[in-house]
Formats: sequence, C-alpha cells, structure tokens
Amino acid sequence: MQGRNKHRLFVYGTLRKGGTNDHYLQQSELVEDTCWIIGEMHNTPFGYPIVRFRGQEKIRGELYAVTSEELIRIDELEGYNPEGKSENEYERVECTVYTDESETNAYTYIAGIGFANINEPIVGGDWLGFLAGKKTER
Repeated sequence: MQGRNKHRLFVYGTLRKGGTNDHYLQQSELVEDTCWIIGEMHNTPFGYPIVRFRGQEKIRGELYAVTSEELIRIDELEGYNPEGKSENEYERVECTVYTDESETNAYTYIAGIGFANINEPIVGGDWLGFLAGKKTER
C-alpha cells in the first residue's frame, strides 16, 4: 500500500471534493474519483457520516495518494490514534477499493465503538448525494 512514501486513502465523507474538509487533501494526488468500497453508511447528528464493514452496499468515494505527514493530519481529524483502540472516534483500516476496471487496497476510516448507537442509513452510500438531497427537501 505504501510506495515512495505515499499511502492510498479512500475517503467517502467530508474529505471528498466539495466536502467541508476537502482542504486536507488539496495537495494530495487524486488517484480515482469514481470508486467504492463495500459496507454500509450512516448519518450522524454531527454533520459527517460513518461507515461500517457490514452490509453489501457500495460506499462511493475517492481514492488519494497521501504522504505520511498528510495521513497523520487526517488521523488527527478523524480522532484516530494507533495506540488508542478503545477510545478512537474512527479506526483506520485497510480495505479493498473497487473501480469499474480494477481493485486495489487502501486505508479508510470506519466507525469506532462510540458510534454503536448510530443507525440512520444513507441509502445509496453517497454522502454528497445525501447532502444534496437534504438541501432539495427544504
């Protein structure tokens, strides 16, 4: 997964282009903007989604190549500490990222145990699409 000091990172929520935290990836290399992982996505009351590796839905996102320094900054944003398994907001894990032509391994962030009671599904697995739909409901 790591090559020339780069790590592959799949993002599905606020880090995507157009998301509230996309500036974290401004200097990163976009590898693929039409890709997905398999799982389930849920809305939180905090303005960002969570993903769990259960279910069989496509979770849409983007794949980036990030430096170790960028990954550390994103770990901080996501409340991830490699030493703090039981206290992490999110866990950074390896996953398979799919495109229409291929698949690759990358890191992504999944819900930590503090999100156990979050169960509002985002049907379709697309955070930005979900937000756009909420705006049109108003």
